[in-house]
Amino acid sequence: MDTQLIAFAGVSLLLAVTPGPDMAVVTRNALVHGRRGVFLTTSGIALALVLWVAATAIGLSALLRGSSEILFALKVVGACYLAYLGARTLIDSRRRPADLVAGTPAAPAHAVFRQGFLSAISNPKLGVFFVTFLPQFVLPGQDVLPRLIELGVTFAVIGWLWMNVYGLFVTRLREVITAPRVRQWMQRVTGVVLLGFGARLALERV
Repeated sequence: MDTQLIAFAGVSLLLAVTPGPDMAVVTRNALVHGRRGVFLTTSGIALALVLWVAATAIGLSALLRGSSEILFALKVVGACYLAYLGARTLIDSRRRPADLVAGTPAAPAHAVFRQGFLSAISNPKLGVFFVTFLPQFVLPGQDVLPRLIELGVTFAVIGWLWMNVYGLFVTRLREVITAPRVRQWMQRVTGVVLLGFGARLALERV
């Protein structure tokens, strides 16, 4: 039995349930697009995580860690995108309550998927996290590349499962809460959270 992998899975689950920018995006799309939005958003995030894992395996994350210019550029892109989502959510919340009851027109699947993908792929802290966290669970004598891929895919799957469970819970909450003004305030809180994560990503040292 690979006790290191079990320990890694436990830590990954703890990290997955910690609120972050990706969870805020899932919350937004669960409120706006329902179950369809949850699955599309989390699938986009999962694809981005897999790409970060691949980048880690070939050494790109180490390059990002040592290149302040590339890291800064990715931070700016990620911060701007989260700020855009937050501002858009706040603007959407200003619609008349009757409009919220009527529902929001379904967005194209690729657009919802892209929101999840860009949220995760534009966060350079994921690259730094993978390059510093994953190697701790590589056992002596193991082939590094296959082990890093195994760990990274495990992390991505756990994160995807958790965000789907969380997102579906939000959609259940969305169905129960029929008061339009309550939904408005939920959208506003989500928008502010997204703006906050965008500001933190832009200002925080990575």
